[in-house]
Amino acid sequence: MALLSNWLALWLSDKYIVNFDVVNETTPFVIVVILLAIANSFFLPMLRFMFKPFIWLTAGLLAVVLNGAMIYLVDFFSDSITINGLLPLLYATILFGVINALFALGAQAFKKS
Repeated sequence: MALLSNWLALWLSDKYIVNFDVVNETTPFVIVVILLAIANSFFLPMLRFMFKPFIWLTAGLLAVVLNGAMIYLVDFFSDSITINGLLPLLYATILFGVINALFALGAQAFKKS
């Protein structure tokens, strides 16, 4: 599910966010999706656990910063994605958060039925 939600969020970000560019070839795109899934599945939960008190103190704002940091790290380590500026990173962070939350809610609803 993480791969599908990250693929959709990455595709939408590339299509609709100015200065957020992903190479339009299949293999590099898939590699970026896998890197995002790894960052969101392994590193982000560890960071959220470590910074949980600060996330509470900032009313969740630090969680948004951590999500943005994961996207920026993928941009830093991959030549297939380019984010020029803080505003495109912020828009992508919000879009990724919304898409991943919708997929998580859909997965929970599917499990209950």
